[in-house]
Amino acid sequence: MMRGLTLTLALSALLASNAALALSLGQIQPQSRLNQGFKADIEVFGVSATELPAIQVSLASAEAFAKAGVARPLWLTRLKFRAEPRDNGTAVIRVSSREAVQEPYVDFLIEVNWPRGKLLRQYSVLIDPPAPKGNAE
Repeated sequence: MMRGLTLTLALSALLASNAALALSLGQIQPQSRLNQGFKADIEVFGVSATELPAIQVSLASAEAFAKAGVARPLWLTRLKFRAEPRDNGTAVIRVSSREAVQEPYVDFLIEVNWPRGKLLRQYSVLIDPPAPKGNAE
């Protein structure tokens, strides 16, 4: 009886540790303003430095946008996604575009594929207008 309980507890711990190692995404942090090229960072959790090169990030498919009920304007297809390490040992997804963002509100879905799974997540960003001339931030 004790041996069965020990085995059950060991298996539970193993399964819980695998769930804890799942990739997850933090909040989006915009770094650009209205009428500028889009720049934002999304923190990545649960991924090691050795796994980072295997992460593939892209704009979600048109079908995924339709299922989520989110509009997919053409300019979103020009967004670039790059997973990269930070100096402090964490990872981040850098989202960027050369094209200036004309809308103050941006809503999009990203798809993240990595060796242990796939993740689809929606992000909504409110883009601040440019700072008035002469004001430093």
